[in-house]
Amino acid sequence: MKKTIKTSALLIAGAFVLSGCGGGDAESGESSALAVGQDQYSADELEAALEAVKEDGILTGAVENDAMLRPQFEKPSYTDITISPEQCAALLSSTFDRKLQDGNLAFGGLNDSDVLTLVSYEDASVLEEQVEGSGQALTDCAELQMNNGTGQITAALEKIDATSEAPTTQAYLTTIGQPSSGEAVHVIGISGTVQVSATLFDPADVDAAVADGEEAVNAVLTELEQQ
Repeated sequence: MKKTIKTSALLIAGAFVLSGCGGGDAESGESSALAVGQDQYSADELEAALEAVKEDGILTGAVENDAMLRPQFEKPSYTDITISPEQCAALLSSTFDRKLQDGNLAFGGLNDSDVLTLVSYEDASVLEEQVEGSGQALTDCAELQMNNGTGQITAALEKIDATSEAPTTQAYLTTIGQPSSGEAVHVIGISGTVQVSATLFDPADVDAAVADGEEAVNAVLTELEQQ
């Protein structure tokens, strides 16, 4: 059952990381010269950043690069997802393909169960649109159903508070209702072309999970700043 919960949460997390959902506001006075994300990072640079974070002990699981990840997002479990309600499906599908096409990807295991996803896009407009539409996404996708051909997943999304060194931080709590109950905390840092997303499953303490997510996001931003 635990594996089913994680699989469901990963599917939802992956869809939203590459589609856009979350709550957060850009900091006032954001400089046009960003420390992170002024330009697109290559797939090799993203992988190197996660490997450096792993050396520091923040990540303890495997690091997967763009070449390893892209085929996974092109499988029917993602490409054939149907989502309801309709307004949520329209909102997510409008950017999903563009993000896969324009983004370089990397993935790391925070531990045996929690994960971190790193994406860098050709320009900042993709994530600017995500931030602008995040409020509507939380409204339209507060309760949703997803079907990927193997079964139906029901979930509820709730905005939660988080901060990071990124100009914009988004965070939400996913509650899985079907096929079995569970929760996941998502902390997302957005800086220019870069989105860093930490997903922590079934936290005993949501606030502690948010803090762990913030730490992971900040560690990645620090490494990217040194690239």
